[in-house]
Amino acid sequence: MSFLLLTSQTLIAAPSAGYATTQDPPVRVWFSSSGNYASGDRAKVYAKSLEDGYLIVLRADAAGRVRVLFPLDPREDQRIAGGKKYELKSRAGREAFVAADAEHGTVLAAVASAPFRVEQFVENGRWDSAALSGDGVRDDPEAALIDLVGRMRGEERFDYAVASYVVSQQYARSVRYAYTGLTWGYDPFWSYSRFRFGFPRRIIVYRRAPVRGQ
Repeated sequence: MSFLLLTSQTLIAAPSAGYATTQDPPVRVWFSSSGNYASGDRAKVYAKSLEDGYLIVLRADAAGRVRVLFPLDPREDQRIAGGKKYELKSRAGREAFVAADAEHGTVLAAVASAPFRVEQFVENGRWDSAALSGDGVRDDPEAALIDLVGRMRGEERFDYAVASYVVSQQYARSVRYAYTGLTWGYDPFWSYSRFRFGFPRRIIVYRRAPVRGQ
């Protein structure tokens, strides 16, 4: 049984339990094929912000390497339009990345009201993979990616969403096209679950977190 977990958080005070469940989250990130791939599949990655802002998207793979999916070049404009769905392309203009054998990974999309300060992660005008990657990425990729974005923002607020994908030859080939028995449910933190044949196929949870130090 496989599942996909996405989390979107805002660094502000937590809302009351009665917060409207129909409101869109501040930022979303998601995959083609519900984040379940066979080795060699080309993975599409999408992002969407509720409002106009500045976007950065990071990907951590199973080996602990971090790559920037958006913007591809640190000198490119980070600004995006609110309400618009963006497909994040590779340098060749194709899908964001190619799934590898026995791989899993994490993608974080962060949006802010001002550009992210990325100079410390740039070398010779290109993203510095060594500066982005580190030992802690393999142990806790989500925390490592959040820390990277925090270093780009200092103490300033940002919203973020986290998505995980898996590469499973058997699961991807046998279940990917089984689209029956679909049901939905909601909880007070903007969450919904998708079920197929009575088993969790995809779970997406949006929640808000308090400001650091509070």
